[in-house]
Amino acid sequence: MAIILDGSLGIQRDEEQQIANIEWFLYGLPDTEAAPEDVVFLNESFGTDSPQMVSFTLEGEEYAVYADWQSVADRANAVSVRQFYKEYGYILLSGLLESNSLSDKPKKKEWLVPVQYFDDYVTMVNKLSHPA
Repeated sequence: MAIILDGSLGIQRDEEQQIANIEWFLYGLPDTEAAPEDVVFLNESFGTDSPQMVSFTLEGEEYAVYADWQSVADRANAVSVRQFYKEYGYILLSGLLESNSLSDKPKKKEWLVPVQYFDDYVTMVNKLSHPA
């Protein structure tokens, strides 16, 4: 079972209003030197009109974060995000790492890692179970 993270999605746009960068800022990541692996982006996690999702493993634990677009403007952003990952193939994940002590300053980590794009969960399962 995956650990569901809270997070924020930051979208940077260029002069033509095209996406230049997307950063997923996640809360609740463990303090580790390891990088996320097996990163997947699902455009519609569980079918039509369901949230977009990013999942990955980190030190053997599975994590997931959802982007649920509610308004019309948000849905336009969802289309842009979908196209960005379909074309770019990398994702920027970051977050403040959990600390074991109140006196420790939080540490920010960033990873630019490959991401596999899939339209939805069923497509992902079918493609991964029957690689071409």
